[in-house]
Amino acid sequence: MVEKTDLAIVTGANAGIGKELTAGLMERGCHVVMACRRLDRCEEAKNELGQRGLPGSCECRRLDLADFTSVRHFAVDTRQRLRQDKQDINLLINNAGVIGVPPVQGEDQQLRINHLGPFLLTRLLTPALVPGGRVINVASRAHKQGSLHIIDGKIQGTPSHWYGQYARSKLCNVLHALELQRRFAAEGTAITAHAVSPGRVNTGIFDNLPPLAKSLLKPLASALFQTPKQGASTVLYAATAPEVKARNMLYLHNMREARASQLAQDPHLAQQLWDASSAAVGWSSEDEQA
Repeated sequence: MVEKTDLAIVTGANAGIGKELTAGLMERGCHVVMACRRLDRCEEAKNELGQRGLPGSCECRRLDLADFTSVRHFAVDTRQRLRQDKQDINLLINNAGVIGVPPVQGEDQQLRINHLGPFLLTRLLTPALVPGGRVINVASRAHKQGSLHIIDGKIQGTPSHWYGQYARSKLCNVLHALELQRRFAAEGTAITAHAVSPGRVNTGIFDNLPPLAKSLLKPLASALFQTPKQGASTVLYAATAPEVKARNMLYLHNMREARASQLAQDPHLAQQLWDASSAAVGWSSEDEQA
C-alpha cells in the first residue's frame, strides 16, 4: 500500500497515462519524480497537476530512454540525491513507451525505448528501492503476438512490421518483470515486480505510426478507446493494492490478474533476455558500483 511519505518515479509522466498516474499517486500523498525526455512538456504537466489541489507533490527531471548515457546520468543523480536525503524509492513505474518509431541505422527503436532503456534504469535504481517496494512495467496485450529470438547471447533481428516490433518490446516488458520476480525472491528483499496492460487508451502514442495506420487508428481511438485516466487505473491498482504484492501477480489487465502468453512465462527465456539486455546496454563493473 502506498503511504504519504512514499517516493515514486514515473517515466513518461508528462502526458497521457503517465500524467494520470502521477495525479493518482499525488492524490495518495506521494512525491513523484516525473522522468521525461521533454522538460518543457513536463513542466506544463507539473503546473497543471499543481492546480488540481492534490495533497502530494511532484518534480520534473530529464530522462531520454533512447539514450543510455542519459539513463545512466539520471540514475546516478537520483541515487546521489537519495543518499543526501536519506531516502529510498518506494515505487518505480516504467510507463514511457512508443509505437511505430522507425529503426535508426537498423536498430529497433521500440525495443530500445520500450525495453532496453527501462531495463537499464531499473537495474541501476534497484539498489535504491526500499524493501517491500514495487517495480511496475507498463506492457500491453500486444505482448501475446510478440516473438523473441536470442542466439549467442544477443537479441536477434528486427521484425519487419512496426506492430511486430511493438509486440516484441511488450513481450520483453513481461519477461523482464518475470526475471525481476525471480531475482527479488532469491535476494529476499520483499520487492515485487509486475507487468500491466492498461488496455486500449487514447493517447498520443499513435502519432509516430505510418500515415495510413495513423489515419485509421486516431479517429478510432478518440471514439472507442479509454481515456488516459481510465487507462491509468489498472496501473495504479498494481502499484498500490496489497493483494497484488501478496499474490506476486505477474501480469494484470482490466483491474485483475490475467494470464500472460506462454512465452512471457518462460523462465529460461526471461534469464536469456536479462543477459542479452545487459550486453545490449553495455552493462559494466562501473554500473555495478554506481
